Amino acid sequence: MCETLERLVQTKSLSDIKVIDLCRASGVPRSTFYYYFCDIYSVPQWLWDQLMGYSLYMIGNDLSWDEGHRIMFQNLLRHKALFSKIYWENDCNSILEYGYRGGYSAIKNNVKTCKGHEWTEEELVDLDYTIKALASLTTKWGRDGMVVPVEKAVQIFSDHIPPFLKALCDT
Repeated sequence: MCETLERLVQTKSLSDIKVIDLCRASGVPRSTFYYYFCDIYSVPQWLWDQLMGYSLYMIGNDLSWDEGHRIMFQNLLRHKALFSKIYWENDCNSILEYGYRGGYSAIKNNVKTCKGHEWTEEELVDLDYTIKALASLTTKWGRDGMVVPVEKAVQIFSDHIPPFLKALCDT
């Protein structure tokens, strides 16, 4: 499914691709598609979750801030043909919004569960704005063709985080 979708987004935006188009191109019956996915957007969201499960979603748990983002960028680069196209979507189903929600939730829960940290309202505001800003930076990186080297992107992310938040994620 993901490989077929990657081919289809080279000529059409994700929002213009119908489930039936993906099913025909991949040879998968619609009933099978709907068993696993609810709509066309859930395909890249599923892939996103697979890629982020061992990177972004592990920050503050098994991975530091920099390690998690390094692996995230490397994973996205492996699927550059797909993500560089779908980063142009702008609605609530966009990978920008989906990634923001997943990243915020994962880091918030990891720090609370793994570090025993009770978030203050002020810290949650900082976390929210930091993750939203970094999700936008990731979108820009994708839209620009992922040409900024991974280590440079990781450094930018490291430079744009409140020190208390980096310390919580890294220790």
